[in-house]
Amino acid sequence: MPTTNETLRDALVASRRDKSLIEMAEQPVPGSFLDGLAIQADIARTLGHVKAGWKVAIAEDGTPVAGLMPGPWLAPGDVYDGAIGAELRVEIEIALRLARDVPMRPGQPYSRAELLGHCDKAYLGIEIVESRLANWQGVPFALWLADALGHGGYYLGQELDMTVLDDLSGLDCFISLNGVTLYDRPAVHSNGDPMAPFLAWANRKDELMGGLRAGQIVTTGSLCGGVLSPGKGEIVTKLAPLGGVSLTLR
Repeated sequence: MPTTNETLRDALVASRRDKSLIEMAEQPVPGSFLDGLAIQADIARTLGHVKAGWKVAIAEDGTPVAGLMPGPWLAPGDVYDGAIGAELRVEIEIALRLARDVPMRPGQPYSRAELLGHCDKAYLGIEIVESRLANWQGVPFALWLADALGHGGYYLGQELDMTVLDDLSGLDCFISLNGVTLYDRPAVHSNGDPMAPFLAWANRKDELMGGLRAGQIVTTGSLCGGVLSPGKGEIVTKLAPLGGVSLTLR
């Protein structure tokens, strides 16, 4: 008889293959955050996903977590095709490219400056959050982890100066759909420092997902929360005054 982890893995694998949704309330909930990460890793192996990058975060209890971003990266102007009935959210983020591997180093944690020294480029990034779970508001976090933190796709925009990570003051996030403003507020990161979740993940104690490798993209988390798109069409995003990315949701 399949275990809880196997049941959830199989349901999420099928939904990703079919580009369909599954009811959240019908799914078993992993017993811990580590179980959620292990299921996510199993799903990635089953689907043959490339470890192109990671979205990093810190759970409410302080646990560092990550969601696999398998790519391929979308370019400004590209079309994002969502599943029928899926809720799509748009997030403005700052991404970093690793120039060197960041191996786990128990007992010798990386510093912020050291971790930045492993990166060679920063980008304006736009994440599309599209969970495989229907009606996912209030989702148990371990289940959210199994679903790769709801990762749908990622647009790599223009290159930014890496010093943007040091001070968000003076930056504003703007998002519109078909000319109607959805969001227009100052840029704010939920952890204060956008590097905080990346640093926490680099200094994690457990390895379930695979390491941080040269060439991977790490996105540091939203500067505007998850902005719900009430429909499909032309999306304009801006991290003013640094730049913007336009895209189409279909």
